[in-house]
Amino acid sequence: MIKRIFLFTIVMFFFNSCSWINKEWKDRPDWLMPDSSVSTSQTMNNSSNTFLVSGFNLLSSPSEAKKDIVSGGLKYEKSKNDKKAKLLSYSFGGTLINAPSAFSYSSSNSTINFFDGSLLSTRMTFNANSDENLEEIINSLYQILVNSYSSPDSENSIYSFQTYKWNNEDVEVFLSVDKENGKVFVTEINSKLEESRSFKEFKRKYIDEYQTYDEEVRYGKSSR
Repeated sequence: MIKRIFLFTIVMFFFNSCSWINKEWKDRPDWLMPDSSVSTSQTMNNSSNTFLVSGFNLLSSPSEAKKDIVSGGLKYEKSKNDKKAKLLSYSFGGTLINAPSAFSYSSSNSTINFFDGSLLSTRMTFNANSDENLEEIINSLYQILVNSYSSPDSENSIYSFQTYKWNNEDVEVFLSVDKENGKVFVTEINSKLEESRSFKEFKRKYIDEYQTYDEEVRYGKSSR
């Protein structure tokens, strides 16, 4: 009996040690060893799945994104907060979506976000000029996203806000519809970077200043 208790104690100690080691490994500082998810994202081949519907490339650097915006005949505004120095954003009127004359809208704008030099997310916003035009925008963007990412993985509705979601390897995509305000958003997330240890550490550190991330960046809900 004593022998069984002794063996059970050793086994429990072993599992507890593994759990502690696993937590310590996840919480290791950046300098100890590279974040594998970031390394994987940075070494992806420049294949077709890195091109985004928003007109950018998942591997785009800030300088390459600026060139794309300027080449599209658009002017951008740079945004960077000293408290969140790893975050960099470019906002501009219009979009770079490759869908000429596919649908009409009253106005549009785009934002591309970088985290520590790597593309984190893009967002396109389309403003409808009528209820009928809103449906036209939704149907057109839905078809474009289906052609690019296949059928959506899920659909959710909360009152007048509707969201379609795609998971496509390294990219998480949202088509969000704000029927009350006549707006449609397309958000593309670099999921590997978002799941990386360094980004999670950033969110934990700046949770008070960055608490709107899930609402505004991840799900496309604009602040009003």
